[in-house]
Amino acid sequence: MILSRRNLPLNAMRAFEAAARHCHLRKAAVELGVTHGAVSRQVKQLEELLAVELFDRSHNRLALTSAGQRLLTGLQEGLDKIAESTLYLDPESMSGSLTIASTPSISAGWLVMAMGEFAQRYPEIRLRLLNINPQQRDLPSEVDVAICYGKPDLGQRDSVELFRERYFPVCHPSLLRPEQLVHKPVDMLAYPILHDHHGYWEPWFAAAGIQGSPRQEIYFQDVYQVLTAVREGFGIGLLDRVDVQRELNSGQLVGLFDDTVEAKESHYLVMNKKEKRSVRVRLFEEFLRRHLMLPEE
Repeated sequence: MILSRRNLPLNAMRAFEAAARHCHLRKAAVELGVTHGAVSRQVKQLEELLAVELFDRSHNRLALTSAGQRLLTGLQEGLDKIAESTLYLDPESMSGSLTIASTPSISAGWLVMAMGEFAQRYPEIRLRLLNINPQQRDLPSEVDVAICYGKPDLGQRDSVELFRERYFPVCHPSLLRPEQLVHKPVDMLAYPILHDHHGYWEPWFAAAGIQGSPRQEIYFQDVYQVLTAVREGFGIGLLDRVDVQRELNSGQLVGLFDDTVEAKESHYLVMNKKEKRSVRVRLFEEFLRRHLMLPEE
């Protein structure tokens, strides 16, 4: 069925968007303040109206079909424009600078891509990126927003937990030799294993029940050096989906196993108290939530 503006099922679409973002009906229900059954009915009604399956419900988990992914992309773009239009009512509040601080390793990874997208969407906002020390717990006064690994001393600021990295084995497809494919975790020992300073391979191997040593091990200072080495096909690294999801989707990188090891600390978004946040800060917070596919406050 082709829908027009007059017959758009907005409530059902909002329920689907939340369920798709979480890949979980119950979490979507909590976000929307309705029951699990209400979200399930809305999604089912939308599927019947469109005459297409939006979710693959096999294997006891919720996953988007290709049609569901296309609909999610369009819905999120539309909802973003609706939300943004309310902020454009006062264009003067949009213009100005936004100073973002982060550690060098975060700045070199997913944050740069996020800032690039944000700059394209809001060209009237002048962006400035500052580096802070990973052990730094107080923030310079000129910083509007900070992304920190581990919770900093807040002072007169608030923090929001963004995510905690969950690392899993990733490699470049060219690394895998036809005569030595990786069917089970122990098969990875035939390939170079790339380490960073966190040392997460040891608990990952222990959880997988792997004994023995890799054929070769290479050590790097941080995870983004590992990511660069993985992209070049040097070996297998433990990486988080935030850094590699696009390359996994495109086939540029390959996830070998879904088992993960959790980082010791979370990433936090640090801002002024809610009543003191500028429009630019609120825009960046909302954008970052969508970019990282996090629940709305």
